[in-house]
Amino acid sequence: MPQCPKCGKEIGEADSFCKSCGTKLIGLPENQVKTESSMEDGVENAVVRRLDGIKNRDEDTVRALVDERYSKFDDWPPFARQEAAEALKNEFGAFKVLSDYSYQLQNFETNIFGDVAVATFHIHYQGTIRNKPFEITSRVTSVLRKEDSGWKVVHEHFSRFPEGTQQQPIASPSPQSTSSPSTPSYPPTRDRTRTYAIVGFISAVLGLFMLPEIFGSVAIVLGAYTWRRERGNLGIILVIVGIICMIVGIELTTFV
Repeated sequence: MPQCPKCGKEIGEADSFCKSCGTKLIGLPENQVKTESSMEDGVENAVVRRLDGIKNRDEDTVRALVDERYSKFDDWPPFARQEAAEALKNEFGAFKVLSDYSYQLQNFETNIFGDVAVATFHIHYQGTIRNKPFEITSRVTSVLRKEDSGWKVVHEHFSRFPEGTQQQPIASPSPQSTSSPSTPSYPPTRDRTRTYAIVGFISAVLGLFMLPEIFGSVAIVLGAYTWRRERGNLGIILVIVGIICMIVGIELTTFV
């Protein structure tokens, strides 16, 4: 909506005077009345592109839309203020195990103060992380600064609505269900995956000296599990080590 150039209140495109402060609007250049509306669209576009960067797991897009002094209060652990390096590291780490992410925005409002904008909105988002579904509704405040390249996010503050609250502004996409899925930890913790990998390597080594078919198989299975959970090189390495140790172990125990 256009805004009064004097008090900043919303005005109608056909209004002759501002209803809040009485400023005469007739005779103002058309672009002066529409400037605020255009800037608001630019702010909302930057916020949407930022969220689409998460949806598409696009690190380059996210980096391009955040200021070098970016900071964040997240609605996932850790809840302390995160500076740019830590916040982006945690977010990009989640990209590796995030899937089926989608979101909906509601009640988007923007206030512009020169080259600074404050956007507030409600977001309902859902997806899967480490094969665990999640569904969250949060209130968000995003502070942006206008630069030569466009609006960039300087600070974000996400605050969840408590589970089960009646104040959630966006209906769940599954109205048949009255309970929301449990929320997994984020940034995605390694859970017991690292422990399983260690046990796998120990089993592989034991397979060199005794029961290679059993201990080697355990190493291979744990390696496959580790790869499935983390999609990383550790699981692949463990599978290869398990196979090698099982073959060598069979050869060694045959001669004993």
